[in-house]
Amino acid sequence: MTWNRKKVVVAVPLFVLLVSVVGGLILSQSSDDVDVNLTNPGVVQTPGIGTNAPSSGKTFTFTEVVDIATGETTTPAANGTPMVINFWFSTCEPCKREMPALTQASQMYAGAVNFVGINPNDTRTSATAFLEKYNVDFTNYLDDGDQLAAAGVVNMPTTMFINGEGKIVSTHAGEITLADIENKISEYFGIGS
Repeated sequence: MTWNRKKVVVAVPLFVLLVSVVGGLILSQSSDDVDVNLTNPGVVQTPGIGTNAPSSGKTFTFTEVVDIATGETTTPAANGTPMVINFWFSTCEPCKREMPALTQASQMYAGAVNFVGINPNDTRTSATAFLEKYNVDFTNYLDDGDQLAAAGVVNMPTTMFINGEGKIVSTHAGEITLADIENKISEYFGIGS
């Protein structure tokens, strides 16, 4: 028996491809004894683990945090004024890019909307250096993770818009622009810049 080298070179890759396709089809078939539904998994949130679960309409629960400026422990509260709450940390690149927009917006809406920053990651020293670098003049707090979990936040940065009654009206996960902030404040709070 003589082997034709050209036929072998062509046949082996075709055989490997055939085995791969058949194997993939077999492995991708669902088993009858496994009930998996990835298109509609339902709402499941483990308490204490942030998942950016839908939060619109829920009351924003404040937990004990540390005021970065004073070092004092406090529990903020809704005071009838709408709030923009931003979750951030100092080595987060999108947080760095959006902080000037948040600072500008806090100045534009001073007295009409309270801006609050919550940092669940940094030391007081590194958070203070960050705030000074970006000339942030609104209140910021350090969080030990309780506020992050209570808000259901997992992505950083995340910005929440809270009405005067303390209800979450909108959540923006990821970097936010000044235009985004202005649009949401106008839409949800009825306040123009």
